Amino acid sequence: MSMDKHIALVGCGKAGLSLALALRSAGWAVDGCMSRSPESSELGAQWLACRALSSVAQIPAGVILVLGVPEAAFGDVDRRIAAEDTHLEGRVILHLSGALPARALEICRLRGASVGSFHPIMTLPDPITGARRLKGATFALEGRPAAVEAMRAMAQSLSGKFFTLSPRGKTLYHAAAVVASNHVLALLADSQDMLVKAGVDPAAAHEAFYALVQGTVESFYAGGAVATITGPVERGDAKTIRNHLQALKRSPKILERYRVAALGMLELARKRHPERDEANDTLAKLLAEWQSK
Repeated sequence: MSMDKHIALVGCGKAGLSLALALRSAGWAVDGCMSRSPESSELGAQWLACRALSSVAQIPAGVILVLGVPEAAFGDVDRRIAAEDTHLEGRVILHLSGALPARALEICRLRGASVGSFHPIMTLPDPITGARRLKGATFALEGRPAAVEAMRAMAQSLSGKFFTLSPRGKTLYHAAAVVASNHVLALLADSQDMLVKAGVDPAAAHEAFYALVQGTVESFYAGGAVATITGPVERGDAKTIRNHLQALKRSPKILERYRVAALGMLELARKRHPERDEANDTLAKLLAEWQSK
């Protein structure tokens, strides 16, 4: 069926349904869906206005299989598809994991399928919101050439951006995504906690730095980290940093995260102000001294 924009969904979780809905609204045909239970398959079929399937054997040749299943189920699904699919040779099969490479579908790959990993860099809380967010999103692609070709077509249909990874780069990519999405939350929670400890009402503390954070993110994407940095580390202000560390003595976990983040900021400050070796070295020594306190 070449690149006829036909998919079938195996696993009707939030990510799979979000992608299938988004592709359907972008002109792709959803030829069917199947899930672990008949009830889940029927629910997916209602979401996608397609038929509920009971076996991969019902899916014609040339239809792209999109796996919307948890990573823990990859092994079972890989074996089941390999056992049931009578058109496995040359079939494009895509999973949606950011952490695992395409070759996680090992049996299908060895039996001639063109496997790929199509990871949307986006949170997908429910199928409707997810489908909307996927339009214009960025996607990480990794896999065999025919799979990459199919994934490029999908991303382009969604007016999205994309980049291609090697299997070796997949884990580091996922760690990067975790830092950008999840680890940032820990620092924001620390900031809010510090405000409350300073006497600010919790509701006000939650909203206080919204515009500040938004402005920082916009500046980062406009000019990069080195051009965006401000604050006491950027100024080489050891006295203020020492006062901060002192104020955080009663919150040792927050203090340690502050210290480590400040060391990261110091690396940026050295790039911004290479002429300030002495001031930067003083800050590095100060931050190192507090590691054991």
